Amino acid sequence: MNAQNPFTWLGLAGLVGCGDPKSPFAGLPHAAEDSAAAAADLEDSDGDGWPATDDCNDNDNTIHPNAEEQCNGIDDNCDGVIDDDLTQDWFTDADGDSYGGTLAAHACAGPDGTVAVDGDCDDTDPLVHPWSAHRMDGQDSDCDGRKDWNLSVFVAVDDAGELCINNEVLGDTGGWRDGVTYEIWLRSGWHTVGIHGWDTGLTITAAIAHLELSNGQMWTTDATWRYDPDPDQSGTGKVGWCTTGFNDTEWGTALDIGPIGDPSNPWGSAPSVFPDASPARWIWDHFPVNLNTQYLRYEFELP
Repeated sequence: MNAQNPFTWLGLAGLVGCGDPKSPFAGLPHAAEDSAAAAADLEDSDGDGWPATDDCNDNDNTIHPNAEEQCNGIDDNCDGVIDDDLTQDWFTDADGDSYGGTLAAHACAGPDGTVAVDGDCDDTDPLVHPWSAHRMDGQDSDCDGRKDWNLSVFVAVDDAGELCINNEVLGDTGGWRDGVTYEIWLRSGWHTVGIHGWDTGLTITAAIAHLELSNGQMWTTDATWRYDPDPDQSGTGKVGWCTTGFNDTEWGTALDIGPIGDPSNPWGSAPSVFPDASPARWIWDHFPVNLNTQYLRYEFELP
């Protein structure tokens, strides 16, 4: 092997140059530069124990990665999020019932006249709000999507009977001359009214009913009501017969005996408690009167 000429290296060094990035000398350590960079990495201007490279505000010792986030519009803990998990929705409470209607702000603290709980479906009435114990006729009093209705029920049976709604017995039906009136609170949706009637004289039997809301909507007895073709003589009726969804497909449709005031029936203008010009009709089954008992039912939907 030939010995290398030392002047060849000198020539190469002169051609390449120490400042050239491609120079074999460019990668040699520079102690002064490294020392300055290390010092910059450890700089802690605010003395909070966090170097400037990790501290998102090295001029404020209350701001650093280990700080507790405050609701102040500042990223206190340097996670890139301002007031994280500290803000919430606030809703306008116009009626002062502690429930809000429309969204007013998203902030740490609510503006005047706002609350943190929403769901008020009528922010002009302090009695209407979620979980309200008040019942307002024709309104959704507790904001659950269903209205409350004060239903008026007029009923009479010749000779006697019981009235039920949704399997709850409200009371007796009164006699055929006068009848009786009930009021019951119900909510939007399907309901069932039932009449269990019986004839004490074994001569003629019939029932009549008129249900009405404050908005004028009504349901009255007619030939669409259904009766049990095999009534239970024990006085209890079929299980669930006064509940919504009861299977009455095997029941028959009632016999329409006639309206109030029809001269062809024996009841004349009775019963006296019924509203004037009520379209309700006297109904019963198609059996002989000596059956002595019957169950009549009807399902209706409140708006």
